[in-house]
Amino acid sequence: MKPLKLQKSRKDYSLKLKRVKNTTRKLIPLLVIIGILISIAFFLTTLSGTSSYVSHIISGTSLKSGEGRINILLLGIAGGSHGGASLTDTIMVASYNLKTSQIDLISLPRDLWLPSLQSKANAVYQKGLVQGNGLGLSKVVIGNILGIPIHYALLVDFRGFVAAIDALGGIDVQVEKSFDDYQYPIEGKENDMCGLEEKEMDFNENDAKNLNIEPGKRLVLILQDGKIATDAAQEDRGVKYFNCRYEHIKFEKGQMHMSGAVALSFVRSRHGTNGEGSDFARSKRQQKVIEAVKSKILSLETLTSPQKVGDLISVLGKSIDTDVKVKDTLESYKLLRKIEQVHTFVLDDSLRSGLPDGRKTLFVNPPRSSYGGAYVLVSQDDDFSIVQEYVRKILRGEITEYEATSAARPR
Repeated sequence: MKPLKLQKSRKDYSLKLKRVKNTTRKLIPLLVIIGILISIAFFLTTLSGTSSYVSHIISGTSLKSGEGRINILLLGIAGGSHGGASLTDTIMVASYNLKTSQIDLISLPRDLWLPSLQSKANAVYQKGLVQGNGLGLSKVVIGNILGIPIHYALLVDFRGFVAAIDALGGIDVQVEKSFDDYQYPIEGKENDMCGLEEKEMDFNENDAKNLNIEPGKRLVLILQDGKIATDAAQEDRGVKYFNCRYEHIKFEKGQMHMSGAVALSFVRSRHGTNGEGSDFARSKRQQKVIEAVKSKILSLETLTSPQKVGDLISVLGKSIDTDVKVKDTLESYKLLRKIEQVHTFVLDDSLRSGLPDGRKTLFVNPPRSSYGGAYVLVSQDDDFSIVQEYVRKILRGEITEYEATSAARPR
C-alpha cells in the first residue's frame, strides 16, 4: 500500500492537471475569436506593450515574413445574393513591422483599373473565385501593385460584420462630423427599374440627332411619361431616375451607440456631405469603428460572457475566408497584443509631394467614355512603379501619415 501522502499528492496533481486542461480548452476559443476578430475584420488596434517583451515574443514566432515585415491583405465584401456580392468594397494591406511593432495600414481604391485583368481592383477576388482561389489571386495581384509580398489574406463578409457587432450588443463610436448621404444603396434593389421600362428601339438619323445619340438599334429607358431618358447613363441624372435604389442616411456629430447595421452604413457610406464623401474620410470612419469593436471585444463584459464569445465564433465561422491557420492566428494574437502604433495611408488621386517627373498624384481619373462609362482610377504608369516606390518610402518611414494625408484634407 502506497503512503497516504504520496496518493494525495498524485491526486492533487491529477486534479490540477485536469483544471489546467479544462481552462486551456476554455481559453483556446477565446484566443481564437479575439485573434480572428482583430486580425481579420478589426485588425487595427492600439494596445500598448514594452519593446523588449515584444522582441522576446517575436523571436519565437512561426509566422511567415519578409524583410522584417508580415504583410496581410484585408478584404471586405458586401455578400448577399445580388450580382456584385463578391466584389470587394474594402481593400487594405496591413504591414506589421517586426522590429518596431508598428502597423502601416495601406488602403487601395476599389475603382483602381488593372490593365492586366481589364477590370477594377474590386473584381480580383471574384475572378479568383472562378479559378478556384479568390484569396490566392488577390494576394498576387495586390502584392504586384504595391511591390511587396503578401503573406496572408483575410476576407470578411459584411453580413458577418453586422452580426458580430450585434452579438457584442452594439458599439459606441465618436462621430467627428455630422453628414448626410442621399445615395446609400438599399440591399436587394441594385437592379430595380424604379418604374422605368427598358426597350430596344431603332432610331433613324433625324430622331437620333434630336436625341443626341447615334442612329441604329439601341436599348433605351422609357420614363413614366413615355419620354426617352437618354441622359440616364450620366451619374447625377441616373441617381435621379433610379432613386428607389437609394436611401437617405444621416449621422450627427458626437458619441453614438451603433447596431451592426448602423455601423455598416457608417463605414460604407461613399457620398456623404460635409467632406465625408472621399475615400480618405471613409477610411477614417472605418478606423473608428474598428477601434470601437476592439474595445468592446476586450472589455470584461465580453470576455466574461460565454454566450457572447460563442455567438462571435458562430457568426465569424460563416463569414470568413482566410488562409491563416489556427496556430498562426494564436501567434498573430500574441503579436497584436503588443502593437505600439498604427499608421493609416490611403492611396488615391489626391495631391501628393515627392513624386517623380513632376507628377502630383498617384492615380488619375480618365474620361468615362474610355472605360465604357465606368468611373475608374488609373495609375500614371501601367507597371505601377510610381506606386511601388511610394509604398517603399512609407515602409521605410520616409513618408509620414500626416504628409501622406494632408493634401487630402479639406482646406
